[in-house]
Amino acid sequence: MNEYSTYVTSVIDGDTFETSTQTIRLANINAPESDTPQGQISTDYLKMLIEEKRVTIKSVATDVYGRIVAHVWRNLDNLYINKEMVDSGHAEWI
Repeated sequence: MNEYSTYVTSVIDGDTFETSTQTIRLANINAPESDTPQGQISTDYLKMLIEEKRVTIKSVATDVYGRIVAHVWRNLDNLYINKEMVDSGHAEWI
């Protein structure tokens, strides 16, 4: 498992975001599709949590789309983002 700190440049949807060099998919969760009302709410929540903030990435795999699949913590307060998305009702464990 590779671990490193990086800056989030943009959020794509409720379980995917970008850094300056990579696309990251949150491991073990699934958020609603962004073209649905719940999906937009989930996307907005993830933006509030991590967009333009530093995070720690613990990568576990690369998916078929070339995205890094990872567990993610917000550096500011060590909030585990994957769990927060589920606990807040914006995603489900898979």
